[in-house]
Amino acid sequence: MKILLVEDDRIQNKLLCDFLKSKQYKVISTHSAEEALYKFNNSTIDIIISDFRLPQKNGKELLTEIIKIKPETPVIIITAYSTVDGAVELMKMGAFDYLQKPIDLERLSQKIINAEKYIKLQSGDKLFLENNLSILSKDFFLGNSQIMNNIFKIVEKVSQSDVPVLITGESGTGKEMIADLLHKMSSRNKEKIIKINCAAIPENLLESELFGHTKGAFTGATQDRKGKFEEADKGTIFLDEIGDLPMLMQVKLLRFLQSMTFEPIGSNTTKYVDVRIVSATNKNLITAINNNEFREDLYYRLNVIPIELPPLRDRKEDIPGLINFLSKNLFPNQDINFSPEVLINMSNYKWDGNIRQLKNYIQRIVTLSPNKLISVNDLPIELIEQDIKTNNSFKTLAEKEKEWITEALIKTNYNQQEAANLLGLHRNTISKKIKEYKISTKK
Repeated sequence: MKILLVEDDRIQNKLLCDFLKSKQYKVISTHSAEEALYKFNNSTIDIIISDFRLPQKNGKELLTEIIKIKPETPVIIITAYSTVDGAVELMKMGAFDYLQKPIDLERLSQKIINAEKYIKLQSGDKLFLENNLSILSKDFFLGNSQIMNNIFKIVEKVSQSDVPVLITGESGTGKEMIADLLHKMSSRNKEKIIKINCAAIPENLLESELFGHTKGAFTGATQDRKGKFEEADKGTIFLDEIGDLPMLMQVKLLRFLQSMTFEPIGSNTTKYVDVRIVSATNKNLITAINNNEFREDLYYRLNVIPIELPPLRDRKEDIPGLINFLSKNLFPNQDINFSPEVLINMSNYKWDGNIRQLKNYIQRIVTLSPNKLISVNDLPIELIEQDIKTNNSFKTLAEKEKEWITEALIKTNYNQQEAANLLGLHRNTISKKIKEYKISTKK
């Protein structure tokens, strides 16, 4: 890997250059944005490490130019504490990651490793992708819709950095799953992901839960206790329902995010942890800010990378695959299949409770059915009635099924195996239906 280092302080530049070379990286050292751009245009550069404050053109202007030339190049920004907000803004512009001064060389080394992984993802390294996807396929199913493909691309990129991610969406859309996926795909995946539901913990216990306490710090504190942030050191912490965090704790969380340091209740000892922050909410935080219920400065700290999950009703093409995935995970020892008619009915349902509601229905249907092949007769009446109510075209079920399979074939360029995967059907089932309905298999 060839790294372009941009640092105007010559002593700092020399120290960083020597460190990077000791790690077997090829380094091109520069002292200004102008010099860096010249080198970038005339050399093959894999990663850029740049100070935020530079003479003449600053780090923001340099990043803007780099994005114009080669936007996929990972750029790591080095920033002083006083300019962290500027670094967050650079992340939103497209910087890969940032590192605060004074520089922790171990953390810098890890961020470079993350950037290398990102480069492999971008270049489509076959072995790297196969290793990651084989690990993920058992535990995660995002879907085949364009909107979920776009979300997966964001997850791929940001999983390799440490920047805060805010996941929003209706209840039950899979926000916790995205947090798990971010952690699983990151370099922190050998450490823990610690999850906290901010709405489920009483306000008077929340500070202790997050930051810990010492023995005797308050009534009932009979021993020292680590907080969740300390437990998550080197890993990821997931703050679910962040919109319900009390205002006082918002102030303390903001203070923690500024330096990654805290003091347990009853202690004068300052502790530092290295954690990746992922938060989620089903609330509109902008509305909460306008109602003075959520701090604007905290919002911008948490919302460096936003991921908004769509409701299930806006990605109905993913429902057959989700049904297949959820049923196999809920009933791993049973060979359960759903008839095409069932998949159509369930795809047409409104699913106000999103994936969580779909999961509950699958559990109910399979548990109550004596059959391994789930038919329309096994469905609760509300699913069948909903299909009748929403079927304004008055097509027969066979007509709808033919239309459904035809659309899948078109989407998969008439690859029957891929169409079957898309619909959550067995390859033989879709082949039989193609013959039955005399569906064209030619482009």
